Amino acid sequence: MGLTESRLRLRIALSDPEFRHWYRVLGYILAVPFGLGLLLFGYFWFTLPPLSQLERIAPSLITRMYDKDSTLIREFYTERRTWIPISKVPDRQIKAVLAIEDQGFYKHGGVDLWAIPAAILPAVTGHRVRGASTLTQQLTKLVFLGPERSLSRKFREILLAVRIERTYTKNEILEFYLNEVYLGAGAYGFAAAAERYFSRPLDSLTLPQQALMAGLLQRPETLRPDKHPQRALFRRNTVLRAMESNGAINRAQMDSALTTPLAVRMKEFEQVSGDEASYFVETVRKELEGRYGKGFLDSAGTRIRTTLDRRAQALADSSLSSHIAEIQERMNVATMLDLGMPGRLRKSQEEILRHWDKHYARFDSLFLRKDTLETRKFPEHARYHKAQGAVVVIENAGGAVRALSGGLDYRESNYNRATMAARSPGSAFKPIVYATAVDKGASPGGRVVDGPLSMPDPDDSTKQWRPHNLEYDYEGGMTLRRAFYRSRNIPAIRVALETGMDTVAAYALRFGISRPLRPVPAMALGACDASPLEMASAFSVFANGGEWIRPRFLESILDRNGSSLAPGDPGVRRVISEPAAWILAGMMRDVNIRGTAADVWASGFYQPSGGKTGTSNDYRDAWYIGFTKRYTVAIWVGTDDHASLGSGHTGTDDALPIWLDIMRGLHKGMKTHEFETDFPRPPGVADVRICKLTGRTAQSFCDSVAQDFKVAGVGEKLPACRVELHEAARESSGDQGGPSAKGPKPTGGTFLEGLFRKIRSPF
Repeated sequence: MGLTESRLRLRIALSDPEFRHWYRVLGYILAVPFGLGLLLFGYFWFTLPPLSQLERIAPSLITRMYDKDSTLIREFYTERRTWIPISKVPDRQIKAVLAIEDQGFYKHGGVDLWAIPAAILPAVTGHRVRGASTLTQQLTKLVFLGPERSLSRKFREILLAVRIERTYTKNEILEFYLNEVYLGAGAYGFAAAAERYFSRPLDSLTLPQQALMAGLLQRPETLRPDKHPQRALFRRNTVLRAMESNGAINRAQMDSALTTPLAVRMKEFEQVSGDEASYFVETVRKELEGRYGKGFLDSAGTRIRTTLDRRAQALADSSLSSHIAEIQERMNVATMLDLGMPGRLRKSQEEILRHWDKHYARFDSLFLRKDTLETRKFPEHARYHKAQGAVVVIENAGGAVRALSGGLDYRESNYNRATMAARSPGSAFKPIVYATAVDKGASPGGRVVDGPLSMPDPDDSTKQWRPHNLEYDYEGGMTLRRAFYRSRNIPAIRVALETGMDTVAAYALRFGISRPLRPVPAMALGACDASPLEMASAFSVFANGGEWIRPRFLESILDRNGSSLAPGDPGVRRVISEPAAWILAGMMRDVNIRGTAADVWASGFYQPSGGKTGTSNDYRDAWYIGFTKRYTVAIWVGTDDHASLGSGHTGTDDALPIWLDIMRGLHKGMKTHEFETDFPRPPGVADVRICKLTGRTAQSFCDSVAQDFKVAGVGEKLPACRVELHEAARESSGDQGGPSAKGPKPTGGTFLEGLFRKIRSPF
């Protein structure tokens, strides 16, 4: 009866219009906040980071770069953090953190429901939102949301904490948190902070030290023990009491720890971001960022082992610095005399040179700034220019770059001349010309004429191009070998023309010269652009039996998880045949013994070596690139504004001494071998006997014979010498190799007979 009566009364109430009105009003009142709540929930939920981002939490870690012997040379980071897995974090350290920061960590689902009202209520009343965050909520601020305190950020924090708890295990969240947090003094994460404050690894800290570390979480800089010991001590003891209250330690442990001094032993982070090998390091950085993206080094946490040899780098830096200082002094003397500084400033030469910067600045203000184009008294070439240089050291087997100096001082100029400078190699390009010819069948014993040459200018057909040798003289007929080690310009042009300028240009690309080449005769004299790194890799071809190996700066790359990343394609290719490489190595050895780089042998450096000097027009560039069996070293000297170094600043005078200093250091303690030991003759090299007068295959009546080599089975066979040609050549030239205004008349059938038919010029 009671139930039936209650239903009857409800029906009566519902049938009352006034009751139904207030019933609907109440429904609307309840529906509005419920709907708004759903809208707010949806808004905050869909503005959270996507799940894919949550699944890829990757804190910024220190990237460390090492030399070839695994010695640390540089660190890159935006936050100094060393990652440590949760399995290696001491259990008591974890308990210290949880006791003071989140005692219910293993019980909640990311949010402490009882703490939410206490955190949000101040915002409702117009005050700042309180913390009261769980470790998971703190992690959301560290990784995704930032330190802002507002009601909307608090809602996002709560929702994001729930999503993180659904994505990761409790131990994974702890691992992220302990490695992510900032603990003051530039240390991110507990591993870095342990080293910073106590000079000890995290797993060797004592209980008081662990408590101090946990206490830093509240206000890292304010509670730093080295700057605020009393605050740090109070906070540490608070943590110890919380640990005892939470059952993490007993009363005796707490009492003992409370009486322990702070015992802070600050450790300065190792300073490895100085100037050592700066150009080398910058080259590696650019390569890695080109491969993996900008900012890769500052946050990836990788371990990079480079090819750097610190001993070789020190040799390169010191030799470059000392010799450039000598070169600069010679340039200053020339500038001083050309400008007439002693007379105009009324100072002695010694005084001017001793205080060069001061006196040149005064001369500039008094005279040079007033020197206009209309009243030019002081030509540009006579003015002061700063000498610069670059060094590249490559270990031939494998192409490892062992040292690279891109200038005198990285702090003054980060322009890397070793890799970025596009400079004319001058005569240092000639080995590519002769290598092309030999690979196509020419013999170093073949004949070529060093005599006046004239041809239409490629840039203006109405004009004639008349190249000349450095000394403006001619030596007449000579072998290719002699023309090469004497660095004669005219023979180099003739050899290039006979071989084919397009063919030489194609070979140059295979040698690693990457910049555009114009296949014009001047290219044979180095009328092109190349960097010291390109020239070093090109010359290493001769030491590597004709193979070009891409210069490499990396030995290995390990990511933050210890997995290996591919250091890159080694890039090996055949450029010239092994017999051709051996023949060229012998020709370049002659350069170092009796040619333009004879100072190598004369100085007592008897390691089997070869090389080539180079001097560009107007003495703008001075080169020497040379190799031994183990190393190839390229030296460049010049100015950044392409000004002339001055008369006499050749590759022999400026670049070769630097090369010698470095090579002596690199080979110190190494046994000296015979050339044939380091460069054994390979199969495929044919012996040839060439008449020095005609350039044909020597016969029994030839009394002046050159014993030389060629690549077997390649190119046309030299025709036999004939008596009438031999006698005609003798009458025409006299003693072969002696100075002559004119070379022997072309006899036909020589290596360059085709050229003689093509070019009409007085030989």
